[in-house]
Amino acid sequence: LMSALLVVLALLIFAIDTFTPLDMAIAVMYVVVVLLSVNLWRRRGVLLASAACLFLTVLSYGLTHTMVFSGPASGRLVVSLAAISITAWLALRGQAATAALLAREEALRVSRLQLAHVTRVTMLGELAASIAHEVNQPLAAISTNGQACLRWLQRAQPDLEEARSAVTSMLEASARATGVIRRIRSLARRGDPQYSALDLNSVAQDSVDLMRRELHQQHVRLRLALAPALPPVLADRVQLQQVIINLLMNAVQAMAAQPAAEAPLWLELRTLRQPDGALQLAVTDNGPGIAGADLPRLFEPFFSTKTDGMGMGLPICRSIIETHGGRIWAESGSAAAGATLAFTLPVQEPQP
Repeated sequence: LMSALLVVLALLIFAIDTFTPLDMAIAVMYVVVVLLSVNLWRRRGVLLASAACLFLTVLSYGLTHTMVFSGPASGRLVVSLAAISITAWLALRGQAATAALLAREEALRVSRLQLAHVTRVTMLGELAASIAHEVNQPLAAISTNGQACLRWLQRAQPDLEEARSAVTSMLEASARATGVIRRIRSLARRGDPQYSALDLNSVAQDSVDLMRRELHQQHVRLRLALAPALPPVLADRVQLQQVIINLLMNAVQAMAAQPAAEAPLWLELRTLRQPDGALQLAVTDNGPGIAGADLPRLFEPFFSTKTDGMGMGLPICRSIIETHGGRIWAESGSAAAGATLAFTLPVQEPQP
């Protein structure tokens, strides 16, 4: 449709330039056609549109001034041809520059996705023990219930009801193991983000499930304070899980690095809805806190408070949250108060 309108506009300019007595450089208006063609066609199309405008300009001059030479008309012809040519040249340069720029946001986007994938895989490596524990638990339940089922069936008088109950438990444990493996495969998968309406509490709960073994090993008590009936957020589940697990791991590692604590270690994950409508998730620990000089640099690439840290976890988290339209920050209190890392996400607007 727009291409047809552009052709009509060019013909209209030609008709006015050729068949009206207006004594002005009407053909200069062809620059509008050239500029609009940049948004519709690639380089070849813009070149053809520019050539057509130049041809129509010369044709109109030939039809109206062939018999009688007119200095002013010839001057207007030169001005029009120059304006069209210069506009076409600038438009093509601008189109090429835009294409190069887009190729570079795209290259940056791919690089960010690859980096996020690498950090996820690294994170999964650090959680290997927890993942193995989460899978072994339902596998052990399957084995136990399988043995029980055989015992019930091998009786002189088989107890089918007890056997059925054992099989049901086996199926439930199998579903739990399948769910864990599915979540791990999702985190390890490399691909473009898949945005959908998500329950923030559900994503937080799945993330915590993968961290329970780690929390237990570090003797960290977890408190969950999930606000009920939260509206959904439009987000990629894998990326959101990556952020939450990263915040939890940072808190656990910070507490593990401090000297033996006199008070029990605890970690709180809470969700709430802010007055402006956005959803907030915060992870608070009672570890050593964050040094005042480190706080402003916490989300800078390659900055880490850990001696063996790469300094990419939190910058990736920041990139993910900001891509989702939210923001992320850190707060630190006294040594007793520990630190809080939190982020907000806009809620998904209801469909009309």
